[in-house]
Amino acid sequence: MTGFTRLDLNSYILSSGYVKDSCTTVGSYVKPYTHPTLVKTDSLGNIVIKRYFDLNYGCNNHLGGSVIASDGSIVAWGYKADFLMMKVDSNLVPIWSRRFIQEGGVQFMKALPGGDLLAGINLANGGATVARLDPDGNFRWCKSYFRPRGTAHDAIIESDSSFVIVGHTDSTASGNIFEPLPPTFQPKQYMMKLDGEGAVQWCRGYDSAPNYWNTPKPSVIKQTADGNYVMLATTGIPSSVFYDRIMLIKTNTNGDTLWTRSMGASTRQYYGIGMLVASDGGILIGGVAQGTNLPGMSNSIAFISKTDSLGRFACQNRSRPLEVIELFPTDSAVTLTSVDGWVSYGDPIFYDTAFAQVPVYEVCDPSTGMPAAARASHGFRVKPNPTPGRITLSFPDPLERDNYYSVIDATGRLLYQRPLPAGGTEEDIDLSRFGPGTYLLRITDPEGQRNERVVVE
Repeated sequence: MTGFTRLDLNSYILSSGYVKDSCTTVGSYVKPYTHPTLVKTDSLGNIVIKRYFDLNYGCNNHLGGSVIASDGSIVAWGYKADFLMMKVDSNLVPIWSRRFIQEGGVQFMKALPGGDLLAGINLANGGATVARLDPDGNFRWCKSYFRPRGTAHDAIIESDSSFVIVGHTDSTASGNIFEPLPPTFQPKQYMMKLDGEGAVQWCRGYDSAPNYWNTPKPSVIKQTADGNYVMLATTGIPSSVFYDRIMLIKTNTNGDTLWTRSMGASTRQYYGIGMLVASDGGILIGGVAQGTNLPGMSNSIAFISKTDSLGRFACQNRSRPLEVIELFPTDSAVTLTSVDGWVSYGDPIFYDTAFAQVPVYEVCDPSTGMPAAARASHGFRVKPNPTPGRITLSFPDPLERDNYYSVIDATGRLLYQRPLPAGGTEEDIDLSRFGPGTYLLRITDPEGQRNERVVVE
């Protein structure tokens, strides 16, 4: 199973694939078909309807997810490079299917009011592609951005029929963690607003150098209760495709950063998978941690973490400064070719299986909200304050771990972030570029944040 969607109050849709019959041979190996498969269950997990579909093109047609359209029908799409879209009614009866011959895959589909669909597509050497389809699966428009290797990951549908898209400006096909990335590989996390016809309204890029974004792990965007946005993304180890830390980025509706957060222990690597915004404003994150000193094992564990309403984690906060850059992508029309048609079957066999209870571990000490080896925080001084523009940030003792500082204006907008390396005792900062006013200087370390107001005369 690769997708799970709520259909109504008492039923759910599971998306998967059914391996059956032979498709082709590679030498002595007989490659089987993987047929797209949908299963409807009740709220107790009992199977109500199960159905698989034999498409007229391709061996690999594994489903990766589904969305419920405005008329109650179900639109599903292929898993990763299985480039297909299909629509069935609430009883899983086929309506239409599209199996595309281009090399690529659908990353997301969103249901629009009135029955239209918005699709995020990643084309090999074709860039991040966004398409709008009518209820019958016909393209109203299809445009690519950030060619040739940009990717589209997720979207928010705005009330004015515009779309906010997030993804990476570049990607790498290499999965070898020992193969160094080329110096030219410097991807940006982007947030891009499109109008209803796919024209770019604005675009912001977020640079996390030297820990560039881990492009094999897609990002997620959600709207918060205050109408702003929050993104979940994954940074990588410098010069490698291996993942390292998860990042939370909150922005206003113009893509300007309000705050950034990162989490992770120094002995582990993390990547994010999913995110939800809770009713109390906190953010729930699901992902995977891998590395040494993990509870109960030394390989990897799945984790769920919840932040407060300001994105602060209970422990293991890390320094990951970002730079915001204006981007100017141009759209280019794309024509996709599909082979349509299918046959529906209802005979895949599923068995109910009971699994042993999954062990649960606390990452933070519940009595303190801190890891056991938390250090005492150091104070800091800012002088002169007020200042004509330049200040010196000083610490009474050398910093024991990497920190970073942020400059925030009176409206809460993040203006500037830079690292404070371990061992340092002073940092000179020039605030004159931002003009007269009152600013918040925030120091963030693995255990929390400390703030100081600075007046620029």
